[in-house]
Formats: sequence, C-alpha cells, structure tokens
Amino acid sequence: YQQVLREEPGNRDALLGLAGVEMRAQRYDLANGHYQRVLQMDPRDAHAQAGIVALRGQQLDPVQVESRVESLLAADREANVLYFTLGNQYAQQGRWGEAQQAYFKAYSADPENPDFAFNVAVGLDQLRQSRLALEYYQRALKLAQKRAPSFDTEIARTRVQQLSQLPAR
Repeated sequence: YQQVLREEPGNRDALLGLAGVEMRAQRYDLANGHYQRVLQMDPRDAHAQAGIVALRGQQLDPVQVESRVESLLAADREANVLYFTLGNQYAQQGRWGEAQQAYFKAYSADPENPDFAFNVAVGLDQLRQSRLALEYYQRALKLAQKRAPSFDTEIARTRVQQLSQLPAR
C-alpha cells in the first residue's frame, strides 16, 4: 500500500488498506490519519466513515453513534459496510435482533465477504438459531479461503464443531 501511495498519494484503496492494517495492529492514531485523508477527498466515503465509527464508537454515546450511522445510511443505502457498522453498534448494546438484521443487509449486498457472513452467524447464534448459525459459520470459513477475514477462523471452526454436535430440532 505504501508503494502505491508513493506513486499515487491520493489512492483511496491504498489509504483504506493501510488504515485496515493499522487497525489490526492496534495503531489507531495511524489508522485514523489514513481515514481522515480519505474523508478529505470525499467526506461521504462510507468505508472511511465506518472506520472512524469503529475507532471512536467505544468512546461515544451509543445513541449518537447509531444516529450518525443511520444518517450516513440514509444518504447512501448502498453502503453495505455501514450496515455492518450499525450491526456492530447494536451488538455492543445487546440488541441482537437488530444487529442480525443489519448484518444480513450487509451480507446480502456483499455475499462474498467472509466477515459479513461471520457476523450473520454470530447474530443468529445469539438469537439461538443454531442450525442457521452453523450454516453461516461454515459459509464464512469457506469465504475466508478466498478473501482474508478479520475474524479469527479458529473461533469459527470451534463454533462449527460445537454446533454440529447439537441434536437436530
């Protein structure tokens, strides 16, 4: 990503990629800087907005964060990453029914995203819909073979094993 930025300093994808790398490395100030650069180019960029919410969501009032994400979604209903972010916000509040719906909207818009499939599985799991959760955990693991996930695949594998051992209802 840094090589691309040396050649194209305003490359959105490289900036978002670096922000993601910094997030995983827990270098949040650096991630924030990359997101801010993207937002300087396009203040409505959904991925950068979602990244900022992920960075600051823990520090802000959940109602304010929810309201902010919903207003961003109202401006761009195609911003599937914002549905994912909204789902995370609901999940942090224990609002699993709403979280699962938001995760499913994100997944429906991008069914090849392993993180979206995984979060649908988690939402279903929390709602005690074990069989469906199992399907989505398996789907997330399969998708993770094609596209690097953010979730820990070992956690998903363990949950698949646990759910596979439950008696059929």
